[in-house]
Amino acid sequence: MYCIIDIETENTGTDIMEDNKRILSVQIGDDTIQNLYWADSKNPQWTLKSAKKEIASLLSQGVVFSGYNIKGFDVHFLKQFLGVEIPEASILDLCQSPRITQSTGKNKVRLEEACAACGVKVTHKQRMNEKAKKYKSMEIHKEKALAKARELVENRGWSQDFSYNYALDKIAGGNAIYDAYLEFVKSGGQKNTLFYEYAIGDVISEYQLLKVLGY
Repeated sequence: MYCIIDIETENTGTDIMEDNKRILSVQIGDDTIQNLYWADSKNPQWTLKSAKKEIASLLSQGVVFSGYNIKGFDVHFLKQFLGVEIPEASILDLCQSPRITQSTGKNKVRLEEACAACGVKVTHKQRMNEKAKKYKSMEIHKEKALAKARELVENRGWSQDFSYNYALDKIAGGNAIYDAYLEFVKSGGQKNTLFYEYAIGDVISEYQLLKVLGY
């Protein structure tokens, strides 16, 4: 039995691994039922502590946790921030599927690209991308992206334009997600908020991708 697990983190920096401050939410489910556990929940049913108990319970039932880049991101931070360790045998990383490489002609692609290649909708990303645009226009973020771009050009050999846009995308996206999370907290965890729809949208898309890939 497969189950999607996905997380959102507080990261408004340029490095998707080094700049994370905490886990904001843990989402678990498939394309029919999804649960979202969050850091500031006043309801004990939906706290991160409850997420830990749910993960342990599912592992005891033999569930295999799946997700996109789960080994490179989610599993790492579940262990770092929550002390949750998911055994290698209980992990299926969709980004390692040969079909995605064959369909895209690339060894490493974003979830949106993988879904597009496999006919899976990821329209839930659009609203968050729109929200991120205002952060891209702020001078403070442009300056931060420019500084990071210089580092990337020197250390990775990337072009100046690519490095700048890469860094600015990370900053803007992180700020948009965190801002949406704060609005979600203020609402008391309402399901009709941008953060909830974005986080749960990933679970649904990743589960649909899992099925398309034949798992």
